[in-house]
Amino acid sequence: MPRERRAVLDRLAGARRRFQVHALVELDVGEAASRLAVVDPHVSWTGFVIASLARAVAQHPDVNVRRAGGRVLAFDHVDIGSTVERQWAGRAILDIVTVHGADRMAPAEITELLHAVKTGPGVDHRPRGAMRAVLALPGPLRRTAIRIAGTVPGVAAAFGPAVGVTSIGMFSRSWGWAVPLAPLTVIATVGGVADRAVVRDGRVVARPMLPITLSFDHALIDGAPASRFTETLRRTIEDASVLG
Repeated sequence: MPRERRAVLDRLAGARRRFQVHALVELDVGEAASRLAVVDPHVSWTGFVIASLARAVAQHPDVNVRRAGGRVLAFDHVDIGSTVERQWAGRAILDIVTVHGADRMAPAEITELLHAVKTGPGVDHRPRGAMRAVLALPGPLRRTAIRIAGTVPGVAAAFGPAVGVTSIGMFSRSWGWAVPLAPLTVIATVGGVADRAVVRDGRVVARPMLPITLSFDHALIDGAPASRFTETLRRTIEDASVLG
């Protein structure tokens, strides 16, 4: 197992301890597709979704939280985590980028940031100090140490955003949902846009539809607030309001 995969295994082990519930939604992105085709500067689908998600999170701060032991840590700013595939040492690897203050950024700015991470030298994730010593421990001890550290609010806040986006649509033209496993309070897993048969004004028509899986930590978010958040995100994406 490559050394750089240890952090991935630790995150998956932490996610396994969460009580995740999933909402599989299908959004009509006809308006968004029309605007994205002509918008200048260029905006990617991932940049558009992150900007829309961030606006929805800003309207529902009760989802922008994380567990820290027996306490709930609430963030007063909207940061969104995202995965980006880039080339490193002759092979493709996944890198993690944090979009700070995403609710205040234009979709084009987010797109540019993601592109810079994808094509640039990448982020230096090499551990330093105490974290380097922790990661040198055997797997069970390492994960126990990380879990205990996560009960301290200040340390838990440093673990990164509570909300994230992962896009499988960038790798395939096929349509469908995916159910993720990630140690986040809310994660949006974005599929690929495809024409689907839907009913509009009593007629069956083909519309470009975007499948998204919204996963919530049920220990922190109940069904009602999750539903309200989902509806806000649906309206934001289908209206393409972040594109002006």
